[in-house]
Amino acid sequence: MREAIKPPSPVASAIASVAGRLSEVGIERPRAEAEALVRAVSGVSRESVLLHPDRRLSADQLSQLEALTARRAAREPLPYLLGEVEFYSLPFRVSPSAIVPRPETEILVEAAIERARAAGARRAIEVGTGCGAIAVALAQHLPQVRVTATDVSFPALLLARENCRRHKVGRRVSLICADLLAGVRGPADCILANLPYVRTDEFEQLEPEVRDFEPRAALDGGADGLGHIRRLCVQVFDHLADGGFAALEVGAGQASEAAKLLGAGRLSRIEVIADHAGIDRVVIGWRRE
Repeated sequence: MREAIKPPSPVASAIASVAGRLSEVGIERPRAEAEALVRAVSGVSRESVLLHPDRRLSADQLSQLEALTARRAAREPLPYLLGEVEFYSLPFRVSPSAIVPRPETEILVEAAIERARAAGARRAIEVGTGCGAIAVALAQHLPQVRVTATDVSFPALLLARENCRRHKVGRRVSLICADLLAGVRGPADCILANLPYVRTDEFEQLEPEVRDFEPRAALDGGADGLGHIRRLCVQVFDHLADGGFAALEVGAGQASEAAKLLGAGRLSRIEVIADHAGIDRVVIGWRRE
């Protein structure tokens, strides 16, 4: 292992030292992550780091950087260290109370916003909100829509409430501690869900950042990964208004079965949307009387 960062240390040297240590443990983008950690402890912008590479970090800043570097080298997720992540061009507070929002989930949000606008939606339900990223994004981009967001985790809901307040949508987003749609009144014009979909036997093969630090309950979808999705598909018809839709994020290879589950739940006109890697990622079904 490389030696600890020692003062006095210019920003450029600190970044190089941190990047080297992160590279040693297999971090995919060590330089970018090193810059993010240095910016976090120094409070300077990326532009300032680039324009003033000789700026020196204080002893206290170096101590903080050393601690964060050690935690990242132990594979703790970078967003947890920074306390924030960007999702759908919005900043969100994150913590180990909920999983870190993924870029592929933006496809679910984009598809839902497009269809909700076209349908003139007025009410949406998000199931399994976590940190509230989906609910907040919906409320931000659909000002006419009121959102009900559920989660079984009370700590996750506290985090979601913080993000709702941060983005000033708390009056239009109602947070409910519930198992899926239990106790939630309908009808809604759209229901969104990014539920756990990792197969139990695949959990130990996940990256350390996910396996060892993110809440397992928000990831493990049971034997085939569809346990929670299967239960939700039984409920959605009775919670949707006529002409409404349900949109689900699913894992690789699950779209076909999820489409069947929505069909068995009496939804029709099933749509499947692929992510940027070509993986069928979002499944949508509509309620038609």
